[in-house]
Amino acid sequence: MKPVVSILAAVAIALAAQNILFAQKSGSQESQQPAYDHVIKTNTLRCAYALYPPFISKDPNTGKLSGFMVDVMEELSKVTGINVDWATEIDFGAITTTLQSGKADAFCSGMAMTPARGRVLAASLPVSFGAIEAYVRKDDYRFDNAPEKINSTNIKLEVNEGDLSEQIAKRFFPKASLAYRGTLGGEDQLFLDVAMKKADVTFSGPSNLSLFNHDNPQKALRKVPFPRPLYLVSAVVSTDIKEVALINLINVSLQDMIDNGSLDALLKKNMGKDYGSAYLPPKPRI
Repeated sequence: MKPVVSILAAVAIALAAQNILFAQKSGSQESQQPAYDHVIKTNTLRCAYALYPPFISKDPNTGKLSGFMVDVMEELSKVTGINVDWATEIDFGAITTTLQSGKADAFCSGMAMTPARGRVLAASLPVSFGAIEAYVRKDDYRFDNAPEKINSTNIKLEVNEGDLSEQIAKRFFPKASLAYRGTLGGEDQLFLDVAMKKADVTFSGPSNLSLFNHDNPQKALRKVPFPRPLYLVSAVVSTDIKEVALINLINVSLQDMIDNGSLDALLKKNMGKDYGSAYLPPKPRI
């Protein structure tokens, strides 16, 4: 028969081991969602963003941000009581590394979610639906109603590395060669390089082309007419893929805004003539 002291010691060791295992599991679970923990602790959501009018623009003189997604996130702040800090301006190609590094809690400009991005990023409910189109010089009619002609080795596509334009090019036009715009050039650089004959085609949203053509009438591009839009997208707020709790918090807020009509009103306010055509609102549940 074993002494009582030995039995108690064994029980104590076993309980200690269980406590350590539980603590390790708890710590592991907490570490999976550091952005959510930061948001709750500080009552502040740190938003990374990229300039993409009319979703988000910056006044060059004051630095003040404006646009659809700025209004959306301000409304989210009102309904949740959580402050929104537009902490980090980045390029679209840097979304994943920025969120994984913890420099920001969410990417709040409105991002097109794709299967490739879905491997590493979590997406909110859509805040709008829209289309990506192909754009060429005004005197270039080679691809009209024939998107398959873009998929040729003698065609050069202007894209943004790591962004949707690159994914579209590689997925649908793998034979074409790629030309990459500079990381600081913005969407206008895509259009400018096509206008300057550094590339044949580029891909972007219709509002971006309208702004470029307005500011650069001598270099204006045209949309390539196809039987249907080149690529349909939903714009979302994104987080690191492990941030389940944070995406839930954002989704509850967005669903409330969709159902009560406030998100639709903000879209209509910011999209002008593109509302209802280039950009459509998500519908309420009832």
